[in-house]
Amino acid sequence: MSNLGKIRTVSKTFRGLCTLGLVALPLGTVLFWAGFNALPQTMSAPFLINVATPTLGWEARAMACAASMLPVGALCYGFVCLRRLFGLYMEGRIFSPANVACYHRLGRSLLFWAAAQFLGGPLLTLALTSANPPGQHMITIGVGSGELTALFLGGVVLLVSWVMDEGRRLEEDQLLTI
Repeated sequence: MSNLGKIRTVSKTFRGLCTLGLVALPLGTVLFWAGFNALPQTMSAPFLINVATPTLGWEARAMACAASMLPVGALCYGFVCLRRLFGLYMEGRIFSPANVACYHRLGRSLLFWAAAQFLGGPLLTLALTSANPPGQHMITIGVGSGELTALFLGGVVLLVSWVMDEGRRLEEDQLLTI
């Protein structure tokens, strides 16, 4: 099998995995928060730090779900970009302007994900402590290795998209030179 054949075959698999992620991530997030009170303590305890009661009302769970959807939305945007890229690879298009655009959008999606993680964390803690008595509501702000990694990788992917675009442009110029 040629490299292009391998690229097409593997791209089809990854495109399917991206489709699965597009469905599973939001659905899993909604199901997690809908059934939060029925989860084993080992799964719910990390979220209940500084929360007055071990069970959350539907309002707090709905707000927590909405806060969790910020990074999920950014990840889904990344899956959409990857699906498009793998679709182009399946068509045998490797260095087209559409590929460059996919890489550019993918890099931006990683930057969006880092920002969504940064914003979603404080919103989540605020939602989870919303039922606490007055004076015991909390908001936490932090930057972790996940956000820093996403920022770094987003920058790298954006750089790769610019390099690919420049290479594509140079090749196009060379083909038009007589």
